[in-house]
Amino acid sequence: MGPVYAEIDIDAPRELIFDYLMDVATRRDIFGSSIMDFRLLRLESRGIGAGARFRFKRRKAWVDTAITSVERPRRISERGNGGRLNLSKTGTEWEIVEGAGAMSRIRISYWTEPAGMAKHFDRLTGGSRWYGRLLKRAAAELRERAEAERVATERVEVAGGNRYSTGVR
Repeated sequence: MGPVYAEIDIDAPRELIFDYLMDVATRRDIFGSSIMDFRLLRLESRGIGAGARFRFKRRKAWVDTAITSVERPRRISERGNGGRLNLSKTGTEWEIVEGAGAMSRIRISYWTEPAGMAKHFDRLTGGSRWYGRLLKRAAAELRERAEAERVATERVEVAGGNRYSTGVR
């Protein structure tokens, strides 16, 4: 499927937006109620190799994503797996183009390479339209956060992390 994409202009410097997106923990804030069971794949949530695992509410299948390459301050590439049995390849590109003044244009692209029967199922169910709407909502949330300079994120759990508090068991 795809690629599907969303573009939006943001009144914030692209370095601020880039630094915000380099932290994979922010994906939970950006995608909001469209995802659930969000977990980081490692303790360090910034930079190349940082990743997350979550489920899209509509799809119910798990998705893994990790930052694979970076071109500071204009592009962040993520690759991963998703779908049933994690067989489908996924990709996300975050492109940040500097505009006039403090404006920046963000383009979010997402695609999947389904495996097996999922190739036909996604086409029949309108998956690309759903992902397109999801990306537009994510872009609007990113704009709201960047323009309000709300770049702090809440604490996110790490998959396989300690399940006990730091106190006595």
